[in-house]
Amino acid sequence: MKIVLFRRNGVIAPHITDDYAFAFEQLGHEILYVRLEEGFGLSEIQNIRDFKPDMAVAYGGVGILRDGKKILLRQMGIPLVSLHYDNPFFSMDEELEAEFQEYSSYYYHFVWDKYCLQLLIERNIKNVHPIMLATNPLKFYPNPQVKAKEGEIAFVGNIVKVDNNIVEEHLEQKFVNFIINEKVKNINIPTFDLCREAFLLKEFETIRYLYEKHPYAFWTHIYAPIHIRGSAILRQHVLNSISGIDIHVYGSKEIASNHLIHHPSVPYSELSSLYQSYAINLNISSLQLETSINNRVFDVFASKSFVLSDYKDDMKLIFPNVWNEISFGSLEELVTKGDYFLTHPKERIELVEELYENVITNHTYKERAMEVIEIVTASKLNYAREKELNSYKEDKSKEVSKQCPVCSGTSFSLLYSIEGHDGFETNLHRCAECCTVFMSPQPTEGYLDWFYNNVYYSNEHRTKMGWSTDLEQITPGLLAVLEARMDLVETYVDQTKYPRGKLLDLGCSTGNFVLEAQLRYWDVKGVEISEKAAQIGRQKHGLSIITGSLDEHLFDNESFDVVTAFDVLEHIPNPHHFMENIRRVLKAGGLFIANTPNVSSTASYHSGSGWRHLDPPLHVILYDHISLRILMRLHKFKILKISGGSEYLGQMQIVAMKED
Repeated sequence: MKIVLFRRNGVIAPHITDDYAFAFEQLGHEILYVRLEEGFGLSEIQNIRDFKPDMAVAYGGVGILRDGKKILLRQMGIPLVSLHYDNPFFSMDEELEAEFQEYSSYYYHFVWDKYCLQLLIERNIKNVHPIMLATNPLKFYPNPQVKAKEGEIAFVGNIVKVDNNIVEEHLEQKFVNFIINEKVKNINIPTFDLCREAFLLKEFETIRYLYEKHPYAFWTHIYAPIHIRGSAILRQHVLNSISGIDIHVYGSKEIASNHLIHHPSVPYSELSSLYQSYAINLNISSLQLETSINNRVFDVFASKSFVLSDYKDDMKLIFPNVWNEISFGSLEELVTKGDYFLTHPKERIELVEELYENVITNHTYKERAMEVIEIVTASKLNYAREKELNSYKEDKSKEVSKQCPVCSGTSFSLLYSIEGHDGFETNLHRCAECCTVFMSPQPTEGYLDWFYNNVYYSNEHRTKMGWSTDLEQITPGLLAVLEARMDLVETYVDQTKYPRGKLLDLGCSTGNFVLEAQLRYWDVKGVEISEKAAQIGRQKHGLSIITGSLDEHLFDNESFDVVTAFDVLEHIPNPHHFMENIRRVLKAGGLFIANTPNVSSTASYHSGSGWRHLDPPLHVILYDHISLRILMRLHKFKILKISGGSEYLGQMQIVAMKED
């Protein structure tokens, strides 16, 4: 892929942009680097045209370049990936929001904080995906020549000078000061939660009205000052509240206190060595970080050093076993944990070893760049498919099949002639050689795509099927199913391994199983053909769900330890293409775990042509123990288990291992 990256001056943004550029090159992509701080004019525009990029990448709103009133990249037909590692609303307005809504296929928003992600989705912004910060192990790495000074603490960070005696002449300033004071008293509560609580107070009704009717004025004139002024005040408060130990402060001389030892700012290239010079590095996040952690946490652990950070919800996802040890939600916690780790170096070093491996394995910019590429690639394929569907001419059926889709046999018998959803008429045949039951004619790929994206999740169809129309509904029965599925997976893996491994769930719908696996410490991705269902999973839980289908373009070879496909096989018109790609993305010895209706079950036998799992045009191929074994053997999978399932009558489940 050819990628143009835009870089602009800043404190952290240029370094993050550099790290992404290097990561994309590591992954084999061709890069054009445009340094906007050096100027941007006709020659740079021509260079971009000549380069013919597949996409552009920029930090925040840096890539919104204008040619007069026109948005340059859209006019050039180049989609833009915006890496929102600051609050995206700081660089947006009503005009830009309308641009994103009207031309959504040109914009991909990768957002580091779940609050901002959710708020963008509520503004009807499409293509919104979660992404965390990370580290570059070529810049942050352990240096054996640097030894930590036991008993010493360092803080690296900017603290702007603020006037603590501002007269509250205006309601806006009163609100800003109120929120900052509340944040100082409640370190562990997200800033925007405090704003929402304050909206309910009568004295701030006008501020609530401003947020509801003119949100960008709120973000620019109220929330931004809360973030800028409040970050300095919070950091001052925390540092001044610690007594009895010297703290080395780098990058700020604005705090006057006897126990603070001030040092000049350190170049970015020297930060790793600085982190390794101290027993504890203190991290106090800026107020715009509602649930996410900043890059310092990743960088310190990548340097094999220790950081004690204010608590953020993402810590539970990133460091599920030790988040409580390395975070504080109050000043009392900070003092207690700081004292413990200063006096227990052995325990501190053991923690650092575990956290170092976690970070350099899972949280580098190379990993983040892979996430971006996977999502954009799948999304572009999905948009191409949608474009094709717009010209759909109601040609629902393919030609009549002349051979079995599993074994290519040519001897088969008619079971039923049946009419399914949307008036789709077909015949169901049983292969005499492998016992597969298949539709002939099959629906076209275009018709199936249209059906899944326009009918399958509609209220009308779900009511017809007896399903809840609330796609977000969670029932005790569903939770039991999810636990049982995950138990099945973990029966066949090393349960002492941590992290568990990488799991891909195909046909993941709204992502309930993806969440179940994630909560059990798996690194999980989902693939779902319906944008509506996938968006719910991304929006509600911040899950990594790609809209599309598994093919040769999606994911690197040998990327996953486990691939699951629950109630998916029966929907696949080309099982060999499907299994080839499952085999491709599985590591050696990886597991394929699935369930599917058993067409030779007693439930099928007694129900005849009325069996609910015949289901044209959706269930294009139905299997039993014989045909499923044949399909697995054709693709060099060793069957570890094949049996009935407990989720519904006539279910069959399989566990198979990739063989050499």
